[in-house]
Amino acid sequence: MRSYRCFYLMKGDEPSPVTPFVQLQAADAVSAAQLAMRVTGCTHVTEVVRIAE
Repeated sequence: MRSYRCFYLMKGDEPSPVTPFVQLQAADAVSAAQLAMRVTGCTHVTEVVRIAE
């Protein structure tokens, strides 16, 4: 498992320099994005960044 930081937007949110994120562990970036959507209930994951170990 690797650590990822997923930046997301909720319904009605506009992109901004201060985008909320959730940090979680997943097997890969796609799984991290899917998990972030389930955990936060967001509509879009805008970016997934792998955190160095």
